[in-house]
Amino acid sequence: MRLRFAVCVGALLLGAAGSAHAAVIDFTGGTVYLIGGGTGTTNNSVVYQGVDYYEENGFRLDFIGPGTDPFESIVGDYYVAGNDVIHGHWDTGLYGGLTEIRVTKTDGTAFDLNYFILTSNTDAGGAPASGNERTYINALQDGTNISYSMLLPPDDWGFGGVNPQVYLDNNFDGILAFTYTVANRVDCFGMDNFYIDEAPPPAPEPSTLILFGTGLLAAARASRRAKK
Repeated sequence: MRLRFAVCVGALLLGAAGSAHAAVIDFTGGTVYLIGGGTGTTNNSVVYQGVDYYEENGFRLDFIGPGTDPFESIVGDYYVAGNDVIHGHWDTGLYGGLTEIRVTKTDGTAFDLNYFILTSNTDAGGAPASGNERTYINALQDGTNISYSMLLPPDDWGFGGVNPQVYLDNNFDGILAFTYTVANRVDCFGMDNFYIDEAPPPAPEPSTLILFGTGLLAAARASRRAKK
């Protein structure tokens, strides 16, 4: 009984340690590299426009496009909510020339993309989505060619929308890159919080916590009886 109790506690501790080491890209505390030169650090209060690429926690995000309009590639507190995001304006819309967003690991190794938060995906700038938006996330197993594509849900501009959590399947495991592209008019596109290499653990339900606590108490009582 003492052995089984120790194994249960050990498994719990290992699970907690694993979740604590998830690679989370939240677009805060990273380095912004501007198209015209110069750098900056995101801090939940500054907005950087005309971003060439952004690096955080061993990952690099590239804005790809003509690069003539600073409004097309943005990193920082764009929604003025004290929360850094990335936000782009596509060449199919009215406000920018963005053609692709590309994410890779700076050391060139493979990784798993587990989920991210969508903050904007609308064909009406600064307004609700129509539902006609055709924005895709693409997995690139070899870092060059698209191995899998998934259509993303529409979402109203900014934090006023649903901001869905987009979970990815094993098509996004062991990839060297992933990209975002559009197939029709999309004005605004924004994201937050990439979870990479490990999915965030689900919050336990109250009933689960009660059962777990009851199990620990029963194990402790059995251990005391065994000692006697």
